[in-house]
Amino acid sequence: MSNAGRFLRQAAILAAKDLKVFLLDRGSLLFALVFPFAFVVMFSLMMGPSFGEDKPVIVHLATAEPEGSISHQIIQGMEASAEGLQVRRLAPEEARQALLKQEIGGYLFFPPGFSEAVMRGQPTRLTVYYHPEAVTARAALTSVARAIATEIRSYQVMYRAIAELAGPAATGGVPPGQPAGAPGEGAGGVLPGQGARPPGGWGPGQAADALGVRADFQQVGEIEAARPVDFLVPGYLTMFVFFALAFTGESLLAERETCTLERLVAASTSRGSILGGKMAGAFLRGLVQLVIFWVAGTLVFHVRMGHYPAAVVLVSVLLTVVSAAVGVFLATVARTRKGAASMAVFISLSAAALGGCWWPLFIMPRWLQNLARITPHAWANSAFNKLMLFGATPADVLPEMGALVIFAIVFGALAAGRFRLN
Repeated sequence: MSNAGRFLRQAAILAAKDLKVFLLDRGSLLFALVFPFAFVVMFSLMMGPSFGEDKPVIVHLATAEPEGSISHQIIQGMEASAEGLQVRRLAPEEARQALLKQEIGGYLFFPPGFSEAVMRGQPTRLTVYYHPEAVTARAALTSVARAIATEIRSYQVMYRAIAELAGPAATGGVPPGQPAGAPGEGAGGVLPGQGARPPGGWGPGQAADALGVRADFQQVGEIEAARPVDFLVPGYLTMFVFFALAFTGESLLAERETCTLERLVAASTSRGSILGGKMAGAFLRGLVQLVIFWVAGTLVFHVRMGHYPAAVVLVSVLLTVVSAAVGVFLATVARTRKGAASMAVFISLSAAALGGCWWPLFIMPRWLQNLARITPHAWANSAFNKLMLFGATPADVLPEMGALVIFAIVFGALAAGRFRLN
């Protein structure tokens, strides 16, 4: 038999032996296969059916201008047209007190003279007041404010361009940027890019239409909201596959303490075969976990694996390879079986929390998402979330899969370099 054939045969025998020991150990099976699903059920019930519901965004607006002004018309137009966006109007002092009491996350304020400045083409400003912790409210209000400002600027630029091209006759001798009959000068003012303002002001929504301040929401196709199990199952798969590090480390150190490894060498088993067999055994144990996870996840929990289930399975397999390499490396670092178990639990729990196994990685602060990249958990969970929650293609998760391959190569090389028989 050739050296390569002997290596594969010896490694396969050792891997099969480790897998058999795992399958015959009821405690290990309970911890690796049953315990994770208890977590999934518990946290799914805790999060409830409201997780992932498409709730409308609420924005609070306040204006210090009188009725009939452009700011009032903008608010009325948004109230009438914004489906999926709840617009609530508050008096300036009411909005300020509500923000101070943290009853609202923030509000958009139209200052006095806003309409007159817009009519004259003069600079003005919108102010967003927000509580530091109200990230969603701040983002929504900032987007609305920027949309209003952008539309106003675009209409002013368009008006000036038309006025300059048409000459003084088009504006009745009024310089571009200062529409004829601005508020306070008698006749109705002219909105940039529009005709004369109707006597008594615009009707509901007319100013908003003129400025282009309108929020439209359109749904293309049927979209199902994400459910807790759609990220809990892959998250706990990642965590408990790495919890198997304890099994790998303990079994390898137990055989070292009982001099089993030395007897294997005496029986003409090569060092490479032992190392390869241990890694292959850990990999097969991980495969058992992921097969049971995904079968139970799809049949019992009805987990949606996205448009490319094969890509989800491939990420799971790469994750198992990384876990096997890290497990053998851990056994080369620890000195005792208890030490290996303690290190495995600590590494698994800390990396699971940092790597997005307990909560979606994408809801974490950006700096924490970047820090989490030091763990294979973060790369795996990022790939799972993209494929299963956001409809990504396999090409979109190539960076994540490449990172898992690098983790496997690095830890496999470290394990091979540090592996000793005694």
